[in-house]
Amino acid sequence: MQNYAEPLFSKGRVLKRESLEVLRDFPGSLARLGLADWSDGILFGFDIHYRIGNKELEKKETGSRESGGRESGNGEVVIDAGAVWYQGQVMLTKKESIPFRAYEQQITVCLRVYPGVSTEDFYIRQLELRLKNGEPGKAEFELGRFRLSKGARLRKDYQDLRDCRTAFNTLDITQIPYAGPGGVTVSPVLLRMFARMIMENTAAADMDVQFALLCLDHPPVSRECLLRYICRRLGEPFRELSHSEIYERLVRIAGAGGRGVGKQSRKEGPAVF
Repeated sequence: MQNYAEPLFSKGRVLKRESLEVLRDFPGSLARLGLADWSDGILFGFDIHYRIGNKELEKKETGSRESGGRESGNGEVVIDAGAVWYQGQVMLTKKESIPFRAYEQQITVCLRVYPGVSTEDFYIRQLELRLKNGEPGKAEFELGRFRLSKGARLRKDYQDLRDCRTAFNTLDITQIPYAGPGGVTVSPVLLRMFARMIMENTAAADMDVQFALLCLDHPPVSRECLLRYICRRLGEPFRELSHSEIYERLVRIAGAGGRGVGKQSRKEGPAVF
């Protein structure tokens, strides 16, 4: 026989340690039960945008310039709050701004998780949001990548799937490792974009429509489901695919006889700013 106990914290009652322990243990236990077979990865949040410093923004709006019309170029990358699943724990981060001057360079936005340490009162893991050149390292999760021109805005208003990898001034979300059942999966934003392209194509195959509805209705889509759909749809043997290979095949499927990708060539290059 088991008892389910929920602390009431009624007025006039003595606050008991047992009540606080129940309050402490419940969310962690629930998360571990619900995400037990999920891979480590991103859960929610971590939206990224770039903004110019307030002084420069004011100058830009009024048309004033210093030093012969040149802008100093000081900006910052803003990373919204997010949640990551790592080694059996859900960890939350707060919104953070990082100074940015590395224009015309390939930049990867990463979340680094450090080993945990215990104190008398807390178990602590340091979480570091950072910008780096190159690929994520050990215990790092990619949150997006971009190559920004000075004075440009960082685009996220994608025209189609192929636009997600426009070389300059566009946030690339194709490599983000999202947590999912049975293995890491790709960004739900990417899959919803794919699904809308399929649903807008009146000639789409039934298999494509069914998978598109799954993407719209049930994020995140598991890695096995994604791989089995892609391999069966393209007549390939079932095998592991990298995030880049998954993205390239989704572009191919969405553009096969559909709209936007593959039917018309589109101008590639820097974003309009």
